Amino acid sequence: MKTAAFVVLRVIALTIVLFVCFAVAGGAVGFASDSRAAEQTGASTLLLLAVCLLQVMVMTHLILRSRWTGSLLVAAVFFIFYGVTTFMPQIESAVFLTRLPPGTLPRLFLMGVLIAVPFSVLAVLILGKRKAGVVDTQPNSRLVMPASEWAWKLVVIAVVYVILYFTFGYFVAWRRPGVAEYYGGVDPGSFLAQMRIVLRNTPWLVRWRYR
Repeated sequence: MKTAAFVVLRVIALTIVLFVCFAVAGGAVGFASDSRAAEQTGASTLLLLAVCLLQVMVMTHLILRSRWTGSLLVAAVFFIFYGVTTFMPQIESAVFLTRLPPGTLPRLFLMGVLIAVPFSVLAVLILGKRKAGVVDTQPNSRLVMPASEWAWKLVVIAVVYVILYFTFGYFVAWRRPGVAEYYGGVDPGSFLAQMRIVLRNTPWLVRWRYR
């Protein structure tokens, strides 16, 4: 019970840390001074806090279960956090958004770095993984499997990811008129119709998502 309470407190602390990192990084690259950013409401702040909490919960699980410690773990956390929260989303921005104001995309990538670097360091410190404890030198049994098993599991993961990406993207995002307009598209009225458009106009997108 005591350990669980400490974890909860550390998750709360890291959520605040990540929220501050977003605010500071946004100000550093100039987004906080934009007119839209200045008009953010309390609801927007709560949504950002919720996003920070969810991201911290996922990263806390990974950090606490990791056998790595210190700088190696910091590097791994940065690679995962920056890759998932900045690199992948902004690669899509680079491909699909051709009408962004000049300099916006580099600022987004830089903002991601300014968030991920301090968060990665502080997450490892706050969660107590700065120094190595008792090192388990035994192989991780969950990762010991034949090459054929690795292959089919990776294929299944790739297929599930593509399904989630397109279904979530259509039913949660694309059906909102503002999102479709933002990307310069329209909602054809059904998921299957949307997938036909994707396969006809951008078949490389499906193949890219498998990688």
